[in-house]
Amino acid sequence: MSDNQNPDEQRASNLNQPFGNQENKPKPITNRLSQRITNAAGVEQLEGFRLGEMFSEVFKKHTDDEVEAYFTVGTAETIPDIIQVDTTWPRPWVFFRTFAGAMLVYVGFVQAWQNFHALNLIPGAIVIGSFVVPLSVLIFFFETNVRRNVSLYQVLKLLFFGGILSLIFSLMLFKVIAINALGASVAGLVEEPGKLLALFLVVNIPKYKYTHNGLLFGAAVGTGFAAFESAGYALTIGLSTGQPQVIFDIILVRGMLAPFAHIVWTAMSAAALWKVKGDRPFTFDMVQDSRFLRVFGIAVVLHMLWNSPLELPLFGKYIGLGLVAWTVILALIQDGLQQLRVEKVAAMEQQSSGNAEWNNEV
Repeated sequence: MSDNQNPDEQRASNLNQPFGNQENKPKPITNRLSQRITNAAGVEQLEGFRLGEMFSEVFKKHTDDEVEAYFTVGTAETIPDIIQVDTTWPRPWVFFRTFAGAMLVYVGFVQAWQNFHALNLIPGAIVIGSFVVPLSVLIFFFETNVRRNVSLYQVLKLLFFGGILSLIFSLMLFKVIAINALGASVAGLVEEPGKLLALFLVVNIPKYKYTHNGLLFGAAVGTGFAAFESAGYALTIGLSTGQPQVIFDIILVRGMLAPFAHIVWTAMSAAALWKVKGDRPFTFDMVQDSRFLRVFGIAVVLHMLWNSPLELPLFGKYIGLGLVAWTVILALIQDGLQQLRVEKVAAMEQQSSGNAEWNNEV
């Protein structure tokens, strides 16, 4: 490390260094697939990303004070100056604690049901079970918003209001778009625009101008939609079959698949829209921009394939589609980091220029 290079800069440099001399080495198949996905989405190929590095904080010891500080962001007093923002790959860990805590509560409901079969346990089990995984994934996106300019209050508000509005908009669109030949796959053409419409709650708030903000807001709406939908399916099937145990089975399956579906589909579409919008007021011309349309089109296609009759063993279809979605998500996180780096460099140059002028005056 050079004398004038700080640890964050060094870590950023290391993360973007290739492994050895790769000039003449063929790219692994995973890299080639990743490149095809990012090319289709119109985003940059992933560079310097390491899964182990990103999740290196998950199993480290953290205090409750650290958790509280983690959520004390997004207000006028707590948004850091851009120069203080770490623009290397984020290392989220609170999402795992959220998952572990919520899962313990859900397991409590399951054990209580198995021992007492009290029907008044079912509503709590449905609510907690439907939110365990979606909420944990949402906290992951909260952590990757490294600008720290969105409060938890805003996220929860969008989760609930955006969640119900997206359901209402989707139900309205189902009455307009009725293509029976597509079967369940028509949901991709209906629900993705429906969820995106709910983002008009925040799309014109000037301070939320970053790609990472779009990822977080899209994830919040997707979380509300996914959790409310899971709760609805669990209750409907439980009532229709008259077998409360089916409710727990539905929640388990939908919980396992939640990180690969609604949350990431809406997150990628919103991030693409925010990337196009930047710090400008929203106009409908922005949804005609190819940078948005390509990502949004992928979200719609993934949703349609998810609902298609195609099946693979061991949930292979859902895992495969989820990996495509997460490749796009990670590329958009990378894009958002680059956006912050550009702003940070400009602020540092402006600060240096101001200091130089002050020194000359002195």
